[in-house]
Amino acid sequence: MTAAPHVVVIAFPFASHAVKLFRLERTLAAAAAAATFWFLSTASSLAQLQAQEQNGLEGNLRFVEVADGLSGGAGEVTPPHPMTRLNLFLAAAEAGSVREALETARASAGGARVTCVVGDAFAWMAAEAAAATAAPWVPVWTGGPSALLAHLRSEALRDDIGDRAARRADELLTSHPGLGSYRVRDLTDGLVSGNMDLPPIVALFRRIAERLPRAATAVALNTCRGLLPDDVTAALAAELPECLPVGLFHLLPVPGSGDAVETCTDPHGCLAWLDRHPARAVANASFVGAGGRVRRRAHGVPSLLQRG
Repeated sequence: MTAAPHVVVIAFPFASHAVKLFRLERTLAAAAAAATFWFLSTASSLAQLQAQEQNGLEGNLRFVEVADGLSGGAGEVTPPHPMTRLNLFLAAAEAGSVREALETARASAGGARVTCVVGDAFAWMAAEAAAATAAPWVPVWTGGPSALLAHLRSEALRDDIGDRAARRADELLTSHPGLGSYRVRDLTDGLVSGNMDLPPIVALFRRIAERLPRAATAVALNTCRGLLPDDVTAALAAELPECLPVGLFHLLPVPGSGDAVETCTDPHGCLAWLDRHPARAVANASFVGAGGRVRRRAHGVPSLLQRG
């Protein structure tokens, strides 16, 4: 008899990352009742997620704490600056806290083999933890697929642009497959110029770009089939082993809510509204906060959301 699957999901406990991973895990747990799902995150992250649930959790969900890097434990005052917390967590994770938490989950399951390790791509240390247990690693990129593509191609972008970013700010990235709708100024700060080891978030993106193509079995993306332009889809397929469209995360139904699937996945009737318009008649403009600033993404807007 084949053993029941044991899936470990590793969250990145900052911003909205853990919320997205938890929603995805709950959806998987509800769809695969015979499997056991372990959710790994820091104590504070787990407490916040569990406090927000009002409908009860799936019976096949389990939780394991990952050390957050705070030396004093639960009684220590939280460092005042979020970047301090981020740095402490990353240092602890690189030192083995993610691997130790995965071993705790496996021991709690009686030593059962881990079938798959699913993890936020920001917690790239999960790749090494998965390899230690001979389990496939499926990282989840919770942001926009085009942003991931830019990070995967960071070396090529740096070679092309380098310290000329300021005077080429309005130049379209037409020589880089999948990024032709974006300008140099649309790239993340620090991606194409300066020391990539500083600040820490830039170094984090560099580690992600290094690990995903080499260690991932597949990469789950926050998109749905047919949504991305063909050139972006092709460029991602060329960089990654396999791309799995598993989003959009904010449209995933909430397990146990009791609402109809149609209501959960489209509460505002957006799809019906779009269906009343001809193809290429609707454009979506989004506003993205970056370092305290708000940027309007204008280039390539018609390709971001098309129906028909």
